[in-house]
Amino acid sequence: MRNFTKKILAVLLLACMLLPFAVACKDKEEPPKQPEVQLNIIEDNYRNWYEIYVGSFWDTNNDGIGDLNGVTAKLDYIKDMGFNGIWLMPIHPSPTYHKYDVNDYFTIDKDYGTLEDFDNLVAEAHKRDIKLIVDLVVNHTSSVNPWFLQACQYIREHGEPGGEYGDFYNFQTNKENNYEPVSGTKYYYEARFWSGMPDLNLDSENVRAKISEIMEYWLIDHNVDGFRLDAVTSYYTGSIPMNVEFLSWLNTEAKSFKEDAFIVGEAWVGADYTINQYYQSGCDSFFLFTGAQATGTIATAIKQASGRSLGGLMVRLQETYTTGILAPFLGNHDTMRPGSFMPGEERVKMAGGVLAMMNGGCFVYYGEEIGMLSKGGNNSDPAKRIAMKWQPKNIYEGHCFISPENTPVDASSYLYPSVQEQQADENSILNYYKRAMQLRNMFPSIARGTVENHSPQDNTFICIVTKTYGDEKITIVINLDEWEQKVTLDPSLGCTEIVGDLYVDNSIKAGYSNGTLVLPPYSIVILK
Repeated sequence: MRNFTKKILAVLLLACMLLPFAVACKDKEEPPKQPEVQLNIIEDNYRNWYEIYVGSFWDTNNDGIGDLNGVTAKLDYIKDMGFNGIWLMPIHPSPTYHKYDVNDYFTIDKDYGTLEDFDNLVAEAHKRDIKLIVDLVVNHTSSVNPWFLQACQYIREHGEPGGEYGDFYNFQTNKENNYEPVSGTKYYYEARFWSGMPDLNLDSENVRAKISEIMEYWLIDHNVDGFRLDAVTSYYTGSIPMNVEFLSWLNTEAKSFKEDAFIVGEAWVGADYTINQYYQSGCDSFFLFTGAQATGTIATAIKQASGRSLGGLMVRLQETYTTGILAPFLGNHDTMRPGSFMPGEERVKMAGGVLAMMNGGCFVYYGEEIGMLSKGGNNSDPAKRIAMKWQPKNIYEGHCFISPENTPVDASSYLYPSVQEQQADENSILNYYKRAMQLRNMFPSIARGTVENHSPQDNTFICIVTKTYGDEKITIVINLDEWEQKVTLDPSLGCTEIVGDLYVDNSIKAGYSNGTLVLPPYSIVILK
């Protein structure tokens, strides 16, 4: 009996000795591998674009201001999220936080870094097959731009415009609306936005030559992939034909330096017909403002749970915009974020999902993928540039000031969790956006396909469209209802299986059998 007890004790002792080793081995086990996603990315400008305000993105030198090296540091995150294009808001020296009044078009604002930092960012982006475009602001400059200062000084010294920059701006002696005085003279200068933004004289051959020089510098010397054009409706206020003429010149000039340079313009108008007129310039894209914001066609279809109108919208856009690349978006630096205007997390997700199903190159504003709001619900311009929330409360390494007003990061200004927290949650807004962008990268026809609307007449919650691009034909079915829906698909669609899906709740999947599709609430499926 004594020997038996000794043996038991020995076994127990050995087990205790081996237990830590067993636990350690278990800790080293590799997590189960996820099935690889088969991407089918085409090298053109139908891309998933990510708009970045550099100053609020990621700070690498601990001054509270985001920088170009911060964007470089996050390129793997951007690529992993499914974005293959980046739009950088203005990066040039400027007296304002937003930098839409430029002092020097040929260098980088010191808060953001150096030209070497920029070149490194472009090179690293290209290594990851990410294109990079920059803001080109040529409607106006800063009032402290040396061109303007020298032009005004010449007037003071000679009593009239002249000299090297005398025709760079619009000077006149009679006072009109949107004209500001040149101090100490009888002259006024055009300034459509405010006195700190004097309008350039775009009829001047000297100005056009300078704009051409700027484009060549960035396209050739610094290898950018194109430009976002600011305020194109203000080039010649009230004249679409003159704006189109200038845009045609600019587009032709840019493509003479780089044939595939991507040009996307901000034509902030409220009618598709008007936006479409700007495509006569030959520019690749103009932002689809009719689809954006709280009252835009995308948000409206979701709020009204009208799948039939969504299908009709896709066809109507196709019939209206017969050239160029659509540029749909939900919000940007000038507008309220969708996290603020879509009621509830499910609809925030759904807005991103519907955006992802639109034709063209879709644009997402940084932080949209985690449901970021404006600071404290404030809709002021600085508040829309709130700092990206990378980590949870009280972890601020690499964080920027909460807004250009230099207010410190405050977690209470964010409704939804940080990037780090959302990455660990399969049902997060971030992982929903990631899957949505992934679907666009899997099926080229989503962005490029010819659309046909098959939405049912007897179920307004359901949108059914087919998209055909080359040999690929897919059927997209969207349930905009908060309840499960059953849909019978017409055999002529030729659907045999679900090949892609997107859910606000990944625990409930769609099912397809014998022509009947069972859709969870707020779901999107792609069938072939």
